[in-house]
Amino acid sequence: MLKRKLKKLYFRFGGHLFKTAPLLLSYQLPKTLVIEATNQCMLRCRVCATVNNPIRSKGVMSLELFNQILNQIDWSIKRINFSYAGEPLINKDIFKMVKLAGKKGIPSIIETNGMLLERCVDELLVSGLSKLNIALDGVSQESISKYREGINFTTVMLGIKDIVNKRDRLGLKKPEIHLQFIVMKHNEGEMKMAMEIAKEIGVDFIDLKSMILSGGIWLSESERNRFASEFLPENEEFKRYQLINGSWVLKNQLAGFCPYVIPGMVVIMWNGDVTICTMDVNGQFVIGNIREKSLRLIWRDNKYTELRKKILKRELKECRECAYLVDHYASIKIKEGFAH
Repeated sequence: MLKRKLKKLYFRFGGHLFKTAPLLLSYQLPKTLVIEATNQCMLRCRVCATVNNPIRSKGVMSLELFNQILNQIDWSIKRINFSYAGEPLINKDIFKMVKLAGKKGIPSIIETNGMLLERCVDELLVSGLSKLNIALDGVSQESISKYREGINFTTVMLGIKDIVNKRDRLGLKKPEIHLQFIVMKHNEGEMKMAMEIAKEIGVDFIDLKSMILSGGIWLSESERNRFASEFLPENEEFKRYQLINGSWVLKNQLAGFCPYVIPGMVVIMWNGDVTICTMDVNGQFVIGNIREKSLRLIWRDNKYTELRKKILKRELKECRECAYLVDHYASIKIKEGFAH
């Protein structure tokens, strides 16, 4: 309780201080790294900018580059999230990266569509991965493929079951396994069944999330409205948007200051480019490249400070459209013994 109150005070008063003097943020080095293992994916999710509006060249982060990133980090990092604009399991070195991060005491998270789980179960379980998020936005092939085009429900389910069974049989505490269920118009009636499936398989949590259109900032207004009509659920609890004057807009704006800026998160793309946050899927706000300049120097670059000013004042379209930090999310514990 005390920790939560102190955090609120930090964002309320510290945020105002940083807003007037954003340069101060450059001295508080990032606590979270988002690493783009790859921006390639075998699926074609309907509102995904990576596959529907590809601007950046495609590639996979090399183990050599990841080592270079780790060698530059001489401060405390809370986590590395290997999820950004592609399917991380496509990178054949992903679990070597997880192991290397673990040797530095940095826990890792992977978010996956589940299509490649079966082929890497053993490697995943010995890597020391802390948390595994698996997208399962439906309880049948028909349901799950309405949004995630190209997915195979049976393949994903077999992979999930294999990982859970082997982890539990070996008595491992890691990874903590989450099923992600995005609540949409076509599957909102399946939430109860999804929770039953999660319980039957034996995952640790099921995360019920609302549909986000922000990842599709490349969409025209008419396309955005079309996707909203197709996918936004009737259930108001899981609807981030409301229809105003013929356009779907966020119900709520982010309260307080962006926690991606305070205390700090940095995104490193597969080729070493460094950008401000996960909303920048096309690399519009790249500050520098890790091969040419250290992460510490990039973090403290004047260009980064100027971007922080705009983020704190919400002058960027990406900030005004950001729905990732608006609460429409429920994480439900399935298995006892795992704390969230």
